[in-house]
Amino acid sequence: MNLQTSFPRTIGRIQRFREFGGWQQHVVYSRRVRLQLPSTFLNPTVNTLQFRDYSSRLNVPFIESCPCESDITIPDLGTEKIDQTSTLAGVITRHYRHVLVHTGTIDWPSRIEDSTSNSKISKLKSMIFGKTDSEQNTSITTKLKSLVSRGSIYVDPFHPILVTNTSLPTDPSAKENHGTISIFPDAIELTSIENSTESIRSLLTSFLLSPSNPLSSTHQERGAFTTKKITKPVILTCSHGNRDKRCGILGPAITKAFKESLERDRESNRIDCIVGDISHIGGHKFAGNVIIHLPGDHLLSKAINDVPGSNTSVSSLGEHESNKLPMRSVSIWYGRVMPYHVEGILETTLKQGKIIKELLRGIVNSNGDLVNLQNIGLK
Repeated sequence: MNLQTSFPRTIGRIQRFREFGGWQQHVVYSRRVRLQLPSTFLNPTVNTLQFRDYSSRLNVPFIESCPCESDITIPDLGTEKIDQTSTLAGVITRHYRHVLVHTGTIDWPSRIEDSTSNSKISKLKSMIFGKTDSEQNTSITTKLKSLVSRGSIYVDPFHPILVTNTSLPTDPSAKENHGTISIFPDAIELTSIENSTESIRSLLTSFLLSPSNPLSSTHQERGAFTTKKITKPVILTCSHGNRDKRCGILGPAITKAFKESLERDRESNRIDCIVGDISHIGGHKFAGNVIIHLPGDHLLSKAINDVPGSNTSVSSLGEHESNKLPMRSVSIWYGRVMPYHVEGILETTLKQGKIIKELLRGIVNSNGDLVNLQNIGLK
């Protein structure tokens, strides 16, 4: 037998990966078949419906740079530095749902899952007995993080859940040993949720898991929770000082600037927003980091959700699903934000409905998918 002639026959098919234009492609070679599949079919860390290619540039309005105030004072960061050279666009924590646990403070431990319950019952037990029951002592954040972290049966790599603390207060209607949680892009607030593993698990299966997940509950079970719709833009700045000094210095200064600017314009009723602080969201080197959750009926949200190829494109959804879009928010992630950018962000993004390209980290549409910035000319 001639080994040289038989060698190609014994090879059969050869599989290899190739990096191509920012995409990994799975290439299968044979004499008659050449099949190419995006690596999203092979890589569970990438949402399979995250991006789709369209050749035309899409109509999401933006400006190149932020119109700044005349006062461009920068808070003293000491020896800490902000990364001004690395690529900012696309550096975002991918998530299907963003959960905010209302704490009314920014004094969080470095790892928010290490936080303890502030309930009077837990504190009273600690004073009397010198120790507390782990169920009572652990916070809502701790319980929820444990259920959505690696190793849990509820973890879905295609639909990751981002859990953060926020300085927004607990709803006044919340009962003792209960807390308040907000969920985006659903744009809903659960005003009073019991701090128990059973209640948090019910929250997870009712609101946070993908409908395709076999562990998700029926929507009827949501009726056990008291919810209210969030109809205003929500502006959140990372102020997690126990995690990173840069965010601990810049975050509160940016939040203060947002509140003062909105208060000055309250009489003219320019725009009404909810402003608060948030714990670690990644990218400390790009501080200050700001997330803006825009209502689904905001003009910028409509432009983003109408992008062809987006999961939430009106043209790509049935009537029932497309009717849900105005109820869901769109998230804009900005980085390298300074207090002097605040007026420009309010005017440009909130009022005019335009993205500020130089500050953009990423966009999450109303279906919880990352928007391909390259396809819309923003990367």
